[in-house]
Amino acid sequence: MASTDDIPTTAFVIPSVDISSFLLDPSSPAAETVVSEIRNACMTSGFFQITGHGISPALQDTVITAARTFFSLSKEEKMKFAGTVGRGYEVIGAQALDPSTKPDLKEGYFVGREDPNRCPPYRPFEHPNVWPTAVIPDPEFREPLLAYHAALTDLALKVMAILSRGLVGLTPELLADFCREPVASVRLLHYPPHPADEADPSVVGAGAHTDFGAITLLFQDGQSGLQVLNRDTQTWIDVQPNRDAYVVNVGDMLDWWTAGKYRSSVHRVINTSGVDRYSIPFFFDGNLDFVVRPLEDPAAVGVTVEQHLAAKYEEIYL
Repeated sequence: MASTDDIPTTAFVIPSVDISSFLLDPSSPAAETVVSEIRNACMTSGFFQITGHGISPALQDTVITAARTFFSLSKEEKMKFAGTVGRGYEVIGAQALDPSTKPDLKEGYFVGREDPNRCPPYRPFEHPNVWPTAVIPDPEFREPLLAYHAALTDLALKVMAILSRGLVGLTPELLADFCREPVASVRLLHYPPHPADEADPSVVGAGAHTDFGAITLLFQDGQSGLQVLNRDTQTWIDVQPNRDAYVVNVGDMLDWWTAGKYRSSVHRVINTSGVDRYSIPFFFDGNLDFVVRPLEDPAAVGVTVEQHLAAKYEEIYL
């Protein structure tokens, strides 16, 4: 396992890394270069982009089309498919990620892992999915969303394997326990354009925040808007969309688990493009029963993934 002591961590970098060599042969020298580059990004900005990930562009296009189709429905129609937190439709303004700004100017649709063996009472973050089958045929929405969820779960497991290679203490056994039956969700997001005459800086698509879980993998539709805060200079860095890449970032859970070695950075979305912006984040948060505690202090009091997520969600929902 690679040491973190010999890696430069001074520059705030958001690199683009081709991970295909790691996926082909994790034991190769080229794979070790991938581990090193991503480790350095996690220890500075907490953000990086990955190419060579193997996700089908056709599947991505189908999911983006599904998002556009659903969000084009009337508000009254969309509200029929509102569910519990983390499932189904979420109306514009439901979240306030930054308490210093107005409610977020975005709407979402949330899809989690399907498990036909689940039955009531449901645990938090494991409620059944809500599907708009009455207005959008399953082959145009439900089926591609489930296929995408499965593909991104597989990719997230591979990214977690890369991240674990750069850490002392995150053994394969510990990683396997964390990743078993993980809580993970696909979120279709729609950011309407900011009103042309809107000069209020408190109006944002997604307020300044850090992500709660382990890692996020973001697919963008081509419209800019994502910004990451450089903690050293306190300036916002634009993350330009790349059709061939996923933006990956470290969440609060992984930051705490690694005792701050991997950094969870503040970011936001401001849609000044003048057109609708769509993105598809995939949040990978691990097993609800897994107890997270700093790797360097195994005797520390930990919290379960479920406890961590529940506390965070209470902070942002209005």
